[in-house]
Amino acid sequence: MERSEALLVWSVGWRCEHVEALHRYHFATNGALYFAVFALPLNLHLRHSQCSRCDSVNKNEVEVIEMHISCKFSGWRNGSWCALWFAVCLSVIALQVAHAQVRWQSYQAIMWSTDPVAQNIALWFQRLRELEFTAEQCYRGRDPKPFVQHGFGFYVENLVPQLAFHHGRRKLYDEDFRGYTQTRDKKFLVRKPCFDAPAFWDEITKYLTSMAQRYAPHRPLFYNLQDEPSIGAFASPMDYCFCEHTLRAFREWLKGRYGSLGALNREWETNFASWDEVVPMTTYEIKAREREALKLGRLENYAPWADHREFMDFSFAQAIARMRQIIRQVDKDALVGLEGTQMPSAWGGYDLWRLSQIIDWVEPYDICNSREIFRSFMPNGSPILATVFGTDYNRIRLRLWRLLLHGDKGCIVWDDEKSRCIDKSAPDLPPTERGKQLAAIFKEIKAVAPLLFQVEPIVDPIAIHYSQASIRAHWMFDSREDGDTWPRRFSSYEAIHSRLAKARDAFVRLVEDLGFQFEFVSYEQVELGELTRRKFKVLILPQSVAMSEKECEQVKAFVRAGGVAIADNMTATMDEHCKRLPQGQLDDLFGINRKSVGWSPKPSGGEILLAQDEPLAIYEPDISITTGKPMLQAKTPAVIINRYGKGFAVYLNLDMRDYGRLRLSPPKGKAYRELMQRLLKMAGLEAPVKVANADTGQEVACVEVWRYSGKDSEFVALIRNHEFRADELRSVGYPTNEAIEKAEKVRIIFTNKAHIRNVITGQDYGVTIQVTAILEPWAPLIFELR
Repeated sequence: MERSEALLVWSVGWRCEHVEALHRYHFATNGALYFAVFALPLNLHLRHSQCSRCDSVNKNEVEVIEMHISCKFSGWRNGSWCALWFAVCLSVIALQVAHAQVRWQSYQAIMWSTDPVAQNIALWFQRLRELEFTAEQCYRGRDPKPFVQHGFGFYVENLVPQLAFHHGRRKLYDEDFRGYTQTRDKKFLVRKPCFDAPAFWDEITKYLTSMAQRYAPHRPLFYNLQDEPSIGAFASPMDYCFCEHTLRAFREWLKGRYGSLGALNREWETNFASWDEVVPMTTYEIKAREREALKLGRLENYAPWADHREFMDFSFAQAIARMRQIIRQVDKDALVGLEGTQMPSAWGGYDLWRLSQIIDWVEPYDICNSREIFRSFMPNGSPILATVFGTDYNRIRLRLWRLLLHGDKGCIVWDDEKSRCIDKSAPDLPPTERGKQLAAIFKEIKAVAPLLFQVEPIVDPIAIHYSQASIRAHWMFDSREDGDTWPRRFSSYEAIHSRLAKARDAFVRLVEDLGFQFEFVSYEQVELGELTRRKFKVLILPQSVAMSEKECEQVKAFVRAGGVAIADNMTATMDEHCKRLPQGQLDDLFGINRKSVGWSPKPSGGEILLAQDEPLAIYEPDISITTGKPMLQAKTPAVIINRYGKGFAVYLNLDMRDYGRLRLSPPKGKAYRELMQRLLKMAGLEAPVKVANADTGQEVACVEVWRYSGKDSEFVALIRNHEFRADELRSVGYPTNEAIEKAEKVRIIFTNKAHIRNVITGQDYGVTIQVTAILEPWAPLIFELR
């Protein structure tokens, strides 16, 4: 993982017949290694050498690599040969260690291909190189030596099939799902295997240790624990796990959360007499409680279900962390991660904050902002990859460019009998049209990627709240419409219909379309005071309905110190256990009062028409003003601004979900953009780069802008901001990207004058504050500013 500087600390010890010594040599390197020749008066007979590397740490952007080398010599003759040989040995060892650090300095185009080539493997690797590939998957158990012999990169694929229910394991899940939904018997809710069962860990520890021992000497690019892992099936609902081992661990976890059985009973509204009696509610059981509460006009309380879902997120993450640690005990340099991760969800173990903290790399399915969530949470430089499917080369090109600008380190190409890059059926393994088209894209990207890997992205001080508790609560809200058919809310359905996901994406797109970059901030980071420590100016709370008392205290402290909080509706009306509260915990911050705290699937507070644009829908009809002042007023107040300490809070009371759809049909969505732009300006934020049509001067819709800081210059990139899931979202009213899939002559206005150069074409614009260029629909503009 790159840093601005790497410090090599050499601990060199030698022992001979008459002397033993230890010296430390320091070499500061920046993109290169420097080796010393040790003029030792020894006749070197190398009997043993050992090199180990401690985990690198990031201190003030300097990476420290510590190397320990012990050598045994004999004799005192011919010192010059000794010095030369010793230097060569040091260089070889250093190169091995350096490889782990520089392997992500170049863009990795990785082949994932079915049916490994058995004949003419040398020609296979030759073809892969010709098509700009740098590595291939090495399925668990496959011999890695051909990769080593031909000098081709590889990663270890699908080490732990028990992390998912695919192929031969699918039958296990299907039988449980069918049995549970037909009988509701909890005996079907025992995951196979259970991650809290000791026998499983006895087995998996031996297995992973042997796998790591097999592959570590050959230095794989990374280890993939499993493709599309899940507690159940993807992010589909299934009440795993009620195994006795899991329930025992769950009770211990609850003791740490609640402290006493009495506190748990008060929160859950239960009457357990002992900890051994504590059992969570299944979804069927919590749905029955929900229906009864709504019928009687009582407040909903999902805590006995939500706590179990949270524990399963914890259990899943801990299992992955433990597997990673087993591998790293053998291979200290190993990068261990996951492929095909799912959208943020109440199901499957998909708390992306927890997962991001225990993996070294990830290949996420970019569903419901998951790619940007991982980018925000994982350490700088962590490899994030994309999977390439299909043959729509324009969209593939656009998507890979956009992800590169967001920090992706490479991609994995899905290659099967329906879409080959190389024709495996022909003896000479000729490249296909798909292979040639992708090779051209890779070559284009590889020319710029090393530059982007060396610069630091500039992120604007805007935070978007990631609330896993709210994700759980919203799943319960959304599934009310299903009755007892909720098990059919498969992850593919949820990705299209989740109301929270649409609201979150609306804010993401608004910030991007206005020329800013942002970071997600998790519930735990908020509790720990990261909002103030990291000097954010704006916090956006998209459908953050369930928040802890600590979170709310920190949000208030953030605003009191001068920050700005912007929420849409129903904010903090539940605690972190998804128990409904009589009032919103942040109502005083927003200067509002509520007559009710219930959930509604759609807005019912009226509409306001702004600037001849589409109307803005006011959400909650029972909001009244205390200290806040509304910017908009229909039958219900909206965009309520409340001064609080040195900052202010904004309660939009609007339905923001439609922006993601409207923006694809410009000029629709303008009312949302103008409103958000005004609020950000009030917070002291104006876009540092402005993009307008060169002929009309009007805004150019759906353009994303990045800024990067380099050693002696700054870089600015812009690209069309498509909705890459538009086709699957057609069923809920989304248009295609056709309106923005066209070249446009744009004027880019920068903050200050600079010497500007087009990085891709080399065109020199001289010293200026603005440039005019053609923004293509499928590729970015990248400028260097000196």
